Amino acid sequence: MTHKSFFIFLFISISVFAQDKKTLMLFEKGKNDFMERKYETALSNFEKYLEKDSSKIEAYFRIGQIHESFRNQKKATEYYLKLIEKDTAGVSFVQAYTYLGSRALENHRFEDAKKYLTISLNNTNKNSIVYQQILKQLKTCDFGIQAIAKPLNIKPEPLIDVLNFKNKQYFPVLTADNSTIIFTARNDLEDENIYFSENKNNTWSKPISISNEINTPYNEGTCSISADGKIMVFTSCEGRDSFGSCDLFITKKEGDKWSTPQNLGPNINSNFWDSQPSLSSDGSKLFFSSERPLGLGKKDIWMSELDEKGNWKKATNLGKNINTSYDEVSPFIHANGYSLFFSSNGKEGMGKFDIYLTSIKRGFGGEVLNMGYPINTGDDELSLFISADGKKAFYSVDKNEKVSLYQFSIPTELSDKIDRTHYLKGFVLDQKTQKPLYTTIELVDIKTGEKISKFLSDPITGDYMAILPGDGEYVLYVETPNYFFKSLKFDFSKDDEGKRLDILLTKIEKETKEVLENIFFDSGSAVLRKESDIELKKLKELLQKNASLKVEISGHTDDIGNDLTNKELSKKRAMAVVEFLKNQGIVADRIVPIGYGETQPKVKNDSEASRQLNRRIEIKFL
Repeated sequence: MTHKSFFIFLFISISVFAQDKKTLMLFEKGKNDFMERKYETALSNFEKYLEKDSSKIEAYFRIGQIHESFRNQKKATEYYLKLIEKDTAGVSFVQAYTYLGSRALENHRFEDAKKYLTISLNNTNKNSIVYQQILKQLKTCDFGIQAIAKPLNIKPEPLIDVLNFKNKQYFPVLTADNSTIIFTARNDLEDENIYFSENKNNTWSKPISISNEINTPYNEGTCSISADGKIMVFTSCEGRDSFGSCDLFITKKEGDKWSTPQNLGPNINSNFWDSQPSLSSDGSKLFFSSERPLGLGKKDIWMSELDEKGNWKKATNLGKNINTSYDEVSPFIHANGYSLFFSSNGKEGMGKFDIYLTSIKRGFGGEVLNMGYPINTGDDELSLFISADGKKAFYSVDKNEKVSLYQFSIPTELSDKIDRTHYLKGFVLDQKTQKPLYTTIELVDIKTGEKISKFLSDPITGDYMAILPGDGEYVLYVETPNYFFKSLKFDFSKDDEGKRLDILLTKIEKETKEVLENIFFDSGSAVLRKESDIELKKLKELLQKNASLKVEISGHTDDIGNDLTNKELSKKRAMAVVEFLKNQGIVADRIVPIGYGETQPKVKNDSEASRQLNRRIEIKFL
């Protein structure tokens, strides 16, 4: 090599060395800036370094971290992916794999998420909190892969534009007959208010404010209603007297007017966040989410119910089968009174908040089921409402900076897990004047004698709605002072959804007659059957409340058989009723038994249905 060539080579080597040193200084400056949280200058130095050299893959990692701190998911993902392409020696940067796995999980790419998170788990300390978190995420991946492989057949679709009339509307609830929808809505920069719309001739009306008594210049939202739409519980976080940051308030509807909302008191509300109420169909039970201490997580599901005097009992936590160390929110008790839905981010699911279902028919320890894909996704799923007939689901979707109301038809595999309900609705009226009556209504299961619910007709209009929880035989007892109680028997088959029935009550007046509808005997027998007990006890209560009242109890038959035999059987049946009442403490001289046999038919004995009407026990006021 000539001297001239040697000096040229030496010059080039020194220049390259100088450039390498300058490039390395960019990397070191970037690291120092990063440690001092000067992220903008750190980013600039790392990017300049990578323009000249990419041997130090830590630069990709730091740039990914910086973009992660800037909440630039696209850029963070880009650089973390470049990093793991070059990380051939092993896993030196576990956080990158954790980030990529978490983002893939959020975007429902469960297979990719599992791949990255498995690498993270294998390189994370087993005694760390991070290890437990990754383990939970991997369970979510496995659940998601299986759920997507067996999706529910649902097709969510937005409700009509007239209902989605603001930028944001959410937490929808409906009356049991699906005639009224109530929900929270607001435009950007507006306060939350509660609105309602009515379905007339299969067309939803334009939503209007629920009431000036309820809506204020502050926020009102997350409401729940009884099945008849007469009782509402809602959340208010400011502008009203309260115990904590958000409290639950109750209001009742009479005619078209809502009463002034009342705080539900210290047995329900706490000094902490209390919100997202769900009323049972008859308004006797209340489920809600609360941040109060002494629970199992930050937010838990709690429940209270009315006592015999109509006061709310101290709220109780639903326990570890439902609540976790994470958050449980958005409870919803179906109109059947047993199917409880709620959202949780602490149970096995698709990630974030999933919706779950459990039956509380036998307490709160039953199986908790994830509702499955695509009801649940990698996003937050909240505030699901299932119609009383079990056919439709209503919820809200947050998309493109707009929150809209959506619905879908319930698929068979899900509807089979929800006990369907039926409803009765109509008006309670005076039989003679047709004026509305304010009455107490009890729903009783004939087979068990269990009182299913107790509620009131509207004091102004007389309208009522009763929810019958599932298929079976029920009796509706309607009573009010100075009127004879009415008992109505219903046998609902699976094909029945709802019925319209106006109930006419007879005023207690001399010589007035009424049929005791639910007194039962076997054919040819005068022995009272067990299912007669409820009616007989109601009759006893009527006589106790009207101490001066004297009555005639009469038995009647159809025209089949011997006249004398029929008369004797009818008198024995009347005597059986009288004996029951005497044993219940009713003085004998207040009750006159008599048997008319077939001599006083209500209708002609020309069919089995007509003869059934003529076989009866009647009461007459003397």
